[in-house]
Amino acid sequence: MKIILAGPGTGKTTKIKALIRSQYAHATNILVLSFTNATINDLKKSFEDVPTVHCYTLHSYALKINHLPALYVLDDIAEVPIIEKYVKKINITFNDFCGILNCIRFEGMIKQCTTFIKNNPVYAAENIGSFDLLIVDEFQDFNEVERELVYLLSNYASDTLILGDDDQSIYDFKDADPDGIISLYKDTKIEKIPHDNICYRCPDAIVDYGSKLIKRNLRRVEKEWRKSNKDGQVVFMQKLTQNETHEYTCSEITKIRSYDPSASILILSPVGFYIANLKEKLSSKKIEYIDFWMTRISPEIRKKIWLFKALYGDHKILFLLLLAYALGLHTKKRFVVLLESSFRQGYEEEVLLRQMIRFFSKPYSDYLQEMISVQEFLEKYPEFRDLSEYIDKENLVDSVKQLEKIINPSLLFKSDMVNIMSIHKSKGLQADYVFILGLNEGVIPNETRGIDTIEAQRRLFFVGMTRALKKIYIISTIEWEGKFVNKLDKTQFKYKYWKKAYYGKASRFISEMQ
Repeated sequence: MKIILAGPGTGKTTKIKALIRSQYAHATNILVLSFTNATINDLKKSFEDVPTVHCYTLHSYALKINHLPALYVLDDIAEVPIIEKYVKKINITFNDFCGILNCIRFEGMIKQCTTFIKNNPVYAAENIGSFDLLIVDEFQDFNEVERELVYLLSNYASDTLILGDDDQSIYDFKDADPDGIISLYKDTKIEKIPHDNICYRCPDAIVDYGSKLIKRNLRRVEKEWRKSNKDGQVVFMQKLTQNETHEYTCSEITKIRSYDPSASILILSPVGFYIANLKEKLSSKKIEYIDFWMTRISPEIRKKIWLFKALYGDHKILFLLLLAYALGLHTKKRFVVLLESSFRQGYEEEVLLRQMIRFFSKPYSDYLQEMISVQEFLEKYPEFRDLSEYIDKENLVDSVKQLEKIINPSLLFKSDMVNIMSIHKSKGLQADYVFILGLNEGVIPNETRGIDTIEAQRRLFFVGMTRALKKIYIISTIEWEGKFVNKLDKTQFKYKYWKKAYYGKASRFISEMQ
């Protein structure tokens, strides 16, 4: 096993391509794994001229090789919290609940894949095959469970290359801390591949400021991050009100478009609610944008999707339970008692479905008792016709199964538009001009964020900074409305009675860079 530990924008992928040509020219099967879809899409483009390279996220690869029944992968945001509420009410474990209803979390899928490989070595070897080379990119993004699967897969490879940067470990909320890659790098048995570590992406000014910031962290590997003599700017700006901040941001975007019309622009915020007014301002200025914070699936549409899947899908009871929760049936004692006895004693699906449907009031009771096709249902109930454009008449059942993905496809970064997203979401992306808003104490860093330490939030800001190719705007705002402050670290704001507003101050990260 070999490792390259290097800073952002230093051409790790270019280095690997050169290694493949020089040391692995004979290779016929190279597997590349990473954590996010954005990173994998970028890697696919980078390796499109190398036909022997196959790129997957770790989760998609686990799903590919795992010997699992047709499990439904739960949505971590919309569905997992509901299931967690149910398991508490009916006094059952989350894993038992998923086992009964044939569903699974992404994290559980990784664990099951690891268990499958360990307990079925012959079958696994047949399923996985062998690789001339296994490349694992962004290794710092994997947690302990995911790293265990990576180590198991390395047994099927003639050689393994680990790429990453402990300074860009930003998924603490899923227990992906930098210790995994730090301990691997410090292991004397692991060969360190030399790397120039010159930042070709960011201007020298960002390298200077970013280096000062990240060196404040103690939990890291000290390494050189060198400049490439690239021109660019870092603009520190503070505005009094949010309106002034948003007006300034729009004004600068308009200027950029006037002298650099094809430039890519990225607006980052540590919190989603902060950019609501900015979107209104962008729209009023006729500046086109893509909002990566927004989901296109409203609660009402989601209820319709769950209903369709309860009627026409393969996991009827699961989706009926999700629908029941959305309609408030989980608060009815008799409904909970029915579920508790059914899950403990075992049940027949059709019997339990009939018993559950009795708790639904009109019009849902009528919908759920229909025994007609999807097409007939859409024709009979005009209130569902907003879904008809997403239903493939030639492949009705499968299109119902894929409704979420069809209605809410993954948004793609567009270089000719303004892209608004969280700093986490920007990982793996880059843009000519980057705006980071909300650089206030109590916002980032926010010491009330639980498992996110100050060092973790410093790494997060470091990742946001290093997305910029030409210029970065680091903006803090003084006045904050109470509805926002109540969601932040309120101790960092002072209430001004005569202003009826809270006053904040610039993030300590700004002074740390200077």
